Amino acid sequence: MREAIVFGMIDNGVLVIGMLLGVEFGEYLLPRRYRSKAAGAAVGGFLGNAISDGMAGLAISLGFTVGVTIGCLIPVAVMPLVVRRAGGQ
Repeated sequence: MREAIVFGMIDNGVLVIGMLLGVEFGEYLLPRRYRSKAAGAAVGGFLGNAISDGMAGLAISLGFTVGVTIGCLIPVAVMPLVVRRAGGQ
């Protein structure tokens, strides 16, 4: 049980760090028309989640890690649609 709690703390900790970094650096990483604190947090969350899940996948196998990481990054492709809809553009 302790291992699961530690895993959850690390997994969500990396996610939160990614979101905070996204808020801070989103203005530099995103195209001008998509720049906002919310979009930066979302992209940071996507990347933080992909990194933390990929690290967790290493406990299973390298192939699993690659698959999980790709699966986590696929939703990034729809991010411009979500940001455009939220911004009313």
